[in-house]
Amino acid sequence: MKKTVKSILYILLAAAFVVTSCKDKKDDPAPSNGGNTNVEVIEGEISSDKTLDASKKYLLKGKVYVLSGHKIVIPAGTVIFGDKTTQGALIINRGAKIEAVGTASNPIVFTSNAPAGYRQRGDWAGIVICGNAQTNKGSNNPIEGIQGTGGVNGYYGPNGATPDNTQNSGTMKFVRIEYAGFPLSDDNELNSLTFGSVGSGTTIENIMVSYANDDAYEWFGGTINHKYLIAYSTIDDDFDTDAGYSGSIQYGLVVRDNNIADKSTSRAFESSSNATGADPDSECKFANFTILGPWIYADTSSTANIAASFGNAIEINTSSNIKVWNSMILGFTVPVNMNGGDNSEVKNNILYGRDSLVVKTANAKGTFADNTVITSRILKSIYGTSVFTGKDSKKNKSESSSALYFNNPNPLQAAGSPYATGAPSLAASGFTAESYYGAFGTTANAGWAWGQAWINFAPNNTAY
Repeated sequence: MKKTVKSILYILLAAAFVVTSCKDKKDDPAPSNGGNTNVEVIEGEISSDKTLDASKKYLLKGKVYVLSGHKIVIPAGTVIFGDKTTQGALIINRGAKIEAVGTASNPIVFTSNAPAGYRQRGDWAGIVICGNAQTNKGSNNPIEGIQGTGGVNGYYGPNGATPDNTQNSGTMKFVRIEYAGFPLSDDNELNSLTFGSVGSGTTIENIMVSYANDDAYEWFGGTINHKYLIAYSTIDDDFDTDAGYSGSIQYGLVVRDNNIADKSTSRAFESSSNATGADPDSECKFANFTILGPWIYADTSSTANIAASFGNAIEINTSSNIKVWNSMILGFTVPVNMNGGDNSEVKNNILYGRDSLVVKTANAKGTFADNTVITSRILKSIYGTSVFTGKDSKKNKSESSSALYFNNPNPLQAAGSPYATGAPSLAASGFTAESYYGAFGTTANAGWAWGQAWINFAPNNTAY
């Protein structure tokens, strides 16, 4: 009898061990050390040239400033974590440079210090690049979200000199930025990637921002140009332009989560300039963008499946003269509100709102012309009959069942799409001439390097 009781106890203890061992790790809190202990810490001011080593991993602690006259060099394949407790951030001061050149198959990754499965928006603060090109905010400005120090660290603008619109802050190519952004107070947040007066001599291309805790990209003045930008599951605005930004951006992709929007109102494009009318106005140009808004991923019969604080896809205000051309603006309740400058322009775009009932607000400023309004039936003809515009597209369905599947979207147009050809040439405006509307035709052009490792729609499952 005693042996029998002892045997039963052993069996019960073993069973308890198995149940505990098989418990989903998401039921437990994230390890307090973030899961990455073998890292080299970077903190404070970088006052000499610093080259990282791709065989190591790094942790940004607090605000890390690269000082004027120096640069940080980050080779392909380097992984850099941001510390949550100290709001880790990398700030490139005026006169400093970042050289972060990854490859399509071996990108550079800035990400959360939490282990796979535990990463969240706001796990670190983000990246800021400052220059001395034009702005209408004044000559010497602390970047939003940084509250710069000493009139130097985190400040942007020409600093009393003539603006240098061809200024060079370095190069970033094939870089992922994940789970960044930190709110200091209302309307004072650090974005995933922020530019202050950065000049056109700087090269920033093939960037993917995922799970931004504020805006994915924001520009305060400057003249920098870009290609191949992705904003995935942003909480606030995907592309926010302010303070006289006048660059040109071609090829962009936005994928929005229908349940996630910021209380400040979330948009794909928000463009402002300066409420006082100071020059220069924001004159930025966007071409060949594909915007997959919240209605793509929600039950289109009910607003209950859309976060209440989504705004218009394109919001043009306060003296902004933004231009949006040859793009697909899909799945926002109202695609366009033109309340900016008289030279703003939304032209030759494909627009799909909620059941195509509303295309733009009644505002008459700027030029709204030659845009095509489509229905859900035509949307399916663009992306194939398997296109899914329901909430389940974010769940564990077969990825092949939906062209626009949230967790691995395929925004290439289907064979026979009516908008894979026929787009007007933008060569006269300095863009590459493409025959298709949106970011993609039936194939992705070579610059996208579509399907390679620099694009990752499941960063929370990735072991670094």
